[in-house]
Amino acid sequence: MNIKELNRIYKFLTPMDRLKSVFSHFDHDDILVTSSFGTTSGILMGMVSKVAPGHPIHFIDTTFCFDKTIAYKNTLTDTLGLNITNVLPSVEDNSYSSESELWKLDVDKCCHLNKVKPFEAFKTDKKIWVSGLLMNSNPFRENLEIFEMRGPLIKMHPNIDTTAEGFSHFLVDNNIPPHPMIEDGYESVGCTHCTTKGKGREGRWAGNNKTECGLHTT
Repeated sequence: MNIKELNRIYKFLTPMDRLKSVFSHFDHDDILVTSSFGTTSGILMGMVSKVAPGHPIHFIDTTFCFDKTIAYKNTLTDTLGLNITNVLPSVEDNSYSSESELWKLDVDKCCHLNKVKPFEAFKTDKKIWVSGLLMNSNPFRENLEIFEMRGPLIKMHPNIDTTAEGFSHFLVDNNIPPHPMIEDGYESVGCTHCTTKGKGREGRWAGNNKTECGLHTT
């Protein structure tokens, strides 16, 4: 079945049913699930914990995350019984980035060394990558469908058409706490050096034309 056909069929399923279908049709070892444990992470984590309890959740830890993001990851891990696999950059790349304050010199290279590059090895031998992107974040994400091809991988966004209201209802209905930085005025959270308060993703890489770290665009 091609991507166009998958999108046609899955469009009429709920996000939960989309996940159930994927986990029933693919070998679980072929499914890669990631989370940034950012402000919208609770919905995908809650759904995966119900559909495939214990399935590995890959967290790309740049070492530059906010303390409250790490605390939120730990809270969701305990609340939902998540199985976390930490994806870390090499010591050399991470030290170079920190010592040179690379995010000030070349923000794209910083993202590449600390997010994109270390993640590559984890995509090997996988067939489908499940991500928690939401449509209403920026123009790039507005154009995404439920399924996209990313190289040899099928990329799945089960919640891409979930509204802000639907997201909030899911958290409340499933007793999932929101990210603690939302009440501080951060609607999107990444690394400490490149995140400020703001609506949507306007606080990410403020002052740059950059809107994505590169994980979801390559």
